[in-house]
Amino acid sequence: MAYNQFPERPDESVGSWMLTLLVCGIPVIGFIYLLVLAFGSGAAPSKRNFARAVFAWEIIALVATVILYVLFGAAIFAGLNSGH
Repeated sequence: MAYNQFPERPDESVGSWMLTLLVCGIPVIGFIYLLVLAFGSGAAPSKRNFARAVFAWEIIALVATVILYVLFGAAIFAGLNSGH
């Protein structure tokens, strides 16, 4: 397929990005919205990539949180069982 045969997508407006960021900040609705953006076919490529990047950061944060809970939980548990 030649370069000029790809369909052209208009750039996203500032208002569209503001709405995207606002909706992403709502706890459950934002997660669902990001799922639709990341895995749906109707989103612009820039928003699809944005949603995928947010999911990557969320996975990193979740793994770090679990590791910290395990480490500090084990330390607190060991302190409680020490008998002091």
